[in-house]
Amino acid sequence: MEIEKYRTIEATLDLADDYVPPIRLNTGDMNGWILNFNVTDGGNDVDDLNGLTAKLTWNRDPTDPASAGGWTNMTASTNTANPIGVCQVSFTTPVPRALLQEAGERTVVGVDIEDADGNTIASRSIPVLMEPSRLNAKASEIADPLKDLHDTLDRAQSLVDTASLILGTVTTLVPSKKASGSMTGTGWQRKLNLSIPRGSKISQLTATALDTETPTVNTSSDSNGDMIVALGLPRGKQGPQGEPGPKGDPGDASNVPLATDTVAGIVKSGKDIQTISDGTLCLYDRGRWYSQTGIYDNPFDIATILAYKGRGIYYSPIVTFTANPYHSSSSVTGPLEVQALSENYQFTSDSARTVSFLTMMLADTTGLTNGLTWVGVKATPVKLSRNVSIEFFDASESSTAFNLKLEGRSGNNGIYSPSFTCRFDNVRDIT
Repeated sequence: MEIEKYRTIEATLDLADDYVPPIRLNTGDMNGWILNFNVTDGGNDVDDLNGLTAKLTWNRDPTDPASAGGWTNMTASTNTANPIGVCQVSFTTPVPRALLQEAGERTVVGVDIEDADGNTIASRSIPVLMEPSRLNAKASEIADPLKDLHDTLDRAQSLVDTASLILGTVTTLVPSKKASGSMTGTGWQRKLNLSIPRGSKISQLTATALDTETPTVNTSSDSNGDMIVALGLPRGKQGPQGEPGPKGDPGDASNVPLATDTVAGIVKSGKDIQTISDGTLCLYDRGRWYSQTGIYDNPFDIATILAYKGRGIYYSPIVTFTANPYHSSSSVTGPLEVQALSENYQFTSDSARTVSFLTMMLADTTGLTNGLTWVGVKATPVKLSRNVSIEFFDASESSTAFNLKLEGRSGNNGIYSPSFTCRFDNVRDIT
């Protein structure tokens, strides 16, 4: 059978003045009996609590002025089916332990029902026949120390027999972590889980050559707590030079790397550089000189020599300008452009050069009496071209004409102005 039915004492209240048969309880009860009062309204259903609450009230002896009694709230539920098919409101509560303190026939209980307006309706007192407990804890004969000792030992042995502590997981930590442990399980059956740091090891070892005689050892730790060791080792003394050995096989050059600024290897000849039969590097002759003479349109004959400036790419040209006696005019004024480089080259800057020289300024070639004068020349490379722009200045740095030649009155050969030379920078091979 169901335990709830076994321990439930059930009664029905239809009217507050209804008689309810006596209830029989036992003082040895401990949270056992449940009192359940079904409430109807004049034999009619009560479908809704509508704010009803109830208390179980009691008194062990209402005739004793010193017995104040007590009360406890009851739990309400609605529409409870019962054997007669009437729907009732039920109020339920376990029998309070305070009600079961003394045996006797004077104890009474009742149900106080309170509506939503605060009105309290008390039922009739219901007699309670309180039977004494069959065990009297105060009596001396109930105690058996030897039996209690054996019972205690048996319980202790049972706990010892069933107790267990087993090792669970063991996790290895890095040295910088702290050891930890945890227990799982319940009661006397437990499992121990451990986290243990491993021993420190050397994670990094470096060695540096020293010029001193004393070695050094420096240690530190990384983020895991492992050791970093840095050694300083003195260099060994220079040994004697050995005898020269036979020349080795040059080997397969295909496995030799190309040379860089920091790596030894194969060096290849580059632009304007060649290797002759004996292995010597030399420069190509790629028109590193240039000249033009006897051209009527040009006031000057040109002679140019290119000097290597570095790596066979950039050059410093030296250009000599000589008066052209076949030029149609006996004098020229600046600025004028003259080609000074061959087609393979061009100027990469326009840095000007200035030279000064003495020249004859003769009005008559017969007596050579007019003397000499200074002439200034400003020669400027035309950037990204092969030409040089030329201007002439007198002693006062004013622009002047330059006499290419002076002819005699009687048709003798003319007297020609001297040549002049300029050195330029930053000429590039454009082939």
